[in-house]
Amino acid sequence: MINYKSLVRFMKYMAPPPGDYERGLFAHTDKPVSTIICDDQVSGLEIEVNGQWIKLSLSPSSFCFVAWSNGRLKAVNHRVMMSGDKDRFSIATFAIPVEGTIIKAPKELIDEQHPQLYKDFDFM
Repeated sequence: MINYKSLVRFMKYMAPPPGDYERGLFAHTDKPVSTIICDDQVSGLEIEVNGQWIKLSLSPSSFCFVAWSNGRLKAVNHRVMMSGDKDRFSIATFAIPVEGTIIKAPKELIDEQHPQLYKDFDFM
């Protein structure tokens, strides 16, 4: 069990001027142990795949979840790009290990086909 603190961030991305397509949030990957993002019905989330940006179309009942996985899942580079005339709202919840927490792959994710990829380390 990882000792962590939670951070909840409420985000509002303003609609750009009419006809414009502009960055709402710069490209990045999330660093916490896990991230859950819930969006409203205004699209804007894009992921980078092989150097190209792909706009995600999420259903109203979906959310994005990224968790530490011994390399089985990679944190995807993503950004928010805004167009249209509506503001975009989202809520992100981050699980961030507290100082002194030893980060190591869960034993359930290590086997002969999936050896431990990273050495255990102190988060801070």
